[in-house]
This record gives sequence, C-alpha cells and structure tokens, in this order.
Amino acid sequence: MSMNASISAPFIRRPIATSLLAVAVLFGGVLGYWLLPISALPQVDFPTIQVTTQLPGASPDTMRPW
Repeated sequence: MSMNASISAPFIRRPIATSLLAVAVLFGGVLGYWLLPISALPQVDFPTIQVTTQLPGASPDTMRPW
C-alpha cells in the first residue's frame, strides 16, 4: 500500500463487503435503540417549598403578604 492511498480505497475495491458492513452497523444501531432501558414516563419527585410563619393572636388578614 502506498503512502498516497486514501482511506476510502478498500471500500471502493470491495463494494459487497462495504454493503455488508453498512447493514451490520445499521442492524446494530436498530438493536441498540430497541434495547435502551428508557422509561416513557419516568418517576420524578418535584421539589416543593413550605413556608410556615407564626404570629400569636394575628388574624389571617394580618398575615397575608399582599
């Protein structure tokens, strides 16, 4: 093999092997896609904030912030 040979030369010389390699890569990709362990609706815990205030003897109108 000379220094001027391109990386595509073996693929051009052997088109059947190139086709079989492409089919194998495609088959592996499809198989890998279907075997991915991904849930359609994952369980998610949403963060929550709870604020507690105390003012003994105050009415709800006094505690309202607006």
